[in-house]
Amino acid sequence: MNRTNSYYELYFKLVYTCQTKKYFVRPNITLSQFIDDIKMRARGDFNLQITEDIEIVEAGQYHNINGRDPELAPALQPSNVLLSEIYENTNKNIAFYIRKIPNYLTIDVPTNYNENSMGTYVPRIRNQCVGYENVYTLEDLNPPPL
Repeated sequence: MNRTNSYYELYFKLVYTCQTKKYFVRPNITLSQFIDDIKMRARGDFNLQITEDIEIVEAGQYHNINGRDPELAPALQPSNVLLSEIYENTNKNIAFYIRKIPNYLTIDVPTNYNENSMGTYVPRIRNQCVGYENVYTLEDLNPPPL
């Protein structure tokens, strides 16, 4: 790890891209403060939308619990442990991934039909959850018989 005037020089990469950034970080901050600080910096530096939540993953964790890709390793968890307690005796450069968290949103989708004032059937609405990979199917899209 490179140290400049009692700062750690840390490298960050947006997962599965070529976008990288170097940040200087004080060693005497907690892991919670570190995560919050990097999230704030990364939003602008990696052109992330305000609605996109991100997590920080220490690089180099091959064959982790989520697979063989280090980009899939578990994210850092906030704690009151100081950064210097974790990385003080490290002789290597430390790098991290910035990983977007899938954004789940609630939308209204039709589930069955009601008759409106014009005598036609319109969908009655209920909330469903839609993720990046899963769109939940509707149970009843057919209008009732006339």
